[in-house]
Amino acid sequence: MRFSLRFTSFLQEDEVMNLLTAKEAAQYLHVSLFTLGRIEKRGLLVPFRTPGGHRRYRIEMLDDYLEGSRARPARRDRRILVVDDGQEALDILARGLSSCEFSVASDELSVGMKLAEFEPDLILVNTVMSGLDAIDLCRRLDGREKRARVLTFEAPRGGEEGTYGGRGFGHSGLGVLRDRIEQLLEKPWSGES
Repeated sequence: MRFSLRFTSFLQEDEVMNLLTAKEAAQYLHVSLFTLGRIEKRGLLVPFRTPGGHRRYRIEMLDDYLEGSRARPARRDRRILVVDDGQEALDILARGLSSCEFSVASDELSVGMKLAEFEPDLILVNTVMSGLDAIDLCRRLDGREKRARVLTFEAPRGGEEGTYGGRGFGHSGLGVLRDRIEQLLEKPWSGES
């Protein structure tokens, strides 16, 4: 009883209910306890102290820290990862979307590596590839990859006409694909479908 009276004497009753322990605050910020300590040493967070020396944090204090610490993303070209076992689709798209950076992955291992190092904004998956189940890959990417959108297409092979959205991948179909890519890259992406 003495602890609660002494500790809460300068706090309102509803503020006491919104206090978090150091472990809870670290979980709230998605950092380790060690990182939380470093943040305090820099003076970016100043916790309340209990008479026993334990740290307590207000949720509003943590929210303010999160808002103030968010770095603005650096301006960079939009990045598109093309999952295809050929170079044709990349060549066609690169001509029409010159403001984007492109990278190609041809198997699941290279897709995983490119996701980590290239950090694409959009993933284009050719549904007609040898040795890779593209539909299964799309399902796994949709469930796992929150940063990038996934779009499927059929690329033309050696004189064949491919499709996107039921249209030919010739001049008009390619225009539709390019337009769709530009729409997806312009919209903000929250990671939800």
